[in-house]
Amino acid sequence: MAARFHFSIKRLLQLSLAIVLLFLIAISLLYYFFIYNFSRRQFESSLASFSQKIVAQLDTQFQGVEQCVTQLAYFSNMQEILFSKNPIVYLNNISGCNQLVDYLKHTSPIITELLITSPYGHTFYSGSTGKYKYQQFAEAIREMSQPSPFLSSFMTILPEEESQQLPQLVYCFPVYNTLRPGYASSQYAFGMVTIDINALANLSYSVEYQGEVKVFFYQDEVIHISRWATEEEVDALRELPLGKDPQHKRLRLGDVDYTYHTISLEDLDMSIVDLVPTESLLQRSAVIRNIGTAILLITCACLMFSTWLLFRHLSIPVKQMVTDMQDIQAGTKKSLQLPKLEDLRYVAQSVNQTLEVLESAKRRQQELSHTLYQTTLAQKQAQFNSYKNQISPHFLFNTLESMRSIAHHAKVPVLENMLTSLASLFRYSLRSSLVVPLRDELNHVQSYFNVMDIRTPQRYELRLRIDDNALNYPMLSMVLQPLVR
Repeated sequence: MAARFHFSIKRLLQLSLAIVLLFLIAISLLYYFFIYNFSRRQFESSLASFSQKIVAQLDTQFQGVEQCVTQLAYFSNMQEILFSKNPIVYLNNISGCNQLVDYLKHTSPIITELLITSPYGHTFYSGSTGKYKYQQFAEAIREMSQPSPFLSSFMTILPEEESQQLPQLVYCFPVYNTLRPGYASSQYAFGMVTIDINALANLSYSVEYQGEVKVFFYQDEVIHISRWATEEEVDALRELPLGKDPQHKRLRLGDVDYTYHTISLEDLDMSIVDLVPTESLLQRSAVIRNIGTAILLITCACLMFSTWLLFRHLSIPVKQMVTDMQDIQAGTKKSLQLPKLEDLRYVAQSVNQTLEVLESAKRRQQELSHTLYQTTLAQKQAQFNSYKNQISPHFLFNTLESMRSIAHHAKVPVLENMLTSLASLFRYSLRSSLVVPLRDELNHVQSYFNVMDIRTPQRYELRLRIDDNALNYPMLSMVLQPLVR
């Protein structure tokens, strides 16, 4: 026969609570994986948006440079300076050109110096130093582009071999003569704008992300970092796979975990790496994750609290009922305390009614037992009385008295004492009540001993040690005499 398992309500409640806990853990794990996937998708979306903003802002900056130089190059005063052979024209138009250059530098802060040389030997330069170096570079570019016209492009000016300077980023462009209709492509001025890498690095490509760092590479060498960096951080930056697209674009500098985006300027042998703290990319998902986690924790807490209340609401009355049943079994209590729960209250009332029925039956049984005892006792008393009535006490006592008188006249004291004791024995046995004092019972024993001592002299000895206070103690008659016998 298969074994059956019996569980108490408390054990069932504990099992239910364990199942609820397992359910909450499963839900929490599912929620965690959901939040993880959501965070990953949100991170990828933020990274893609961040990368697009970097590319768009960089294109905007470079387009701004092109628009500024175009606006300056085809400014009427600049055209007069570049394509007029009269020296006086330079003096008359230089002030307006300088004012326009100052405005353009304010519009596009990455522009540092601007140089334009005309085919007639005129040169416009917005700076105060380095004119000779930039002019030589411009002449070299012009000679390399001959005989075809030069096309606008960004280029890199390499430093001298023994120089400690960094490579210089420049934008080179042709300027055609618009003073007369139908310009000749072979007659053009050559312009060059130097780009300030420091200003380019300090531009905020993504204002919503805090802690952004920009790093400029030239031929895999770090040439500029937008913030101070230790040697270990520079070494870590040199290990970046600039020519590849890694699966995990993560880099740790110091105590901060960064996600980076790389823009390769292949024509310039330069790369721009923009690093942003990963935590900044996860700000939006972190808020949603925190809100979802808070909701989950509150839900779990409410569920746990309600389960605890249910457990307590059921276990306390059940425990009280068990305690009451133990007290009833021990005889210290006669009924169960009624709990507040309707179902348990009905059970307790049913048990109390059953206990009352049992108690009533017990009382009736005791009453019947007492009645039966009294009836049996009365029957025995009647039988005993009938036995006593069968003997004529009067005849017996008269005979014994006559015999005692004869013994007295015959002067036989022994026989007289024996007859006196024997008469006392018969009189006590026939006329004594059911319950007598101890004194009467002892007198009866003494009379019996006197008779037995005459029959067998000096064979028995009777010693009595009784407290005087005990002589009046009630007891059943005819009890001690059989013991002495």
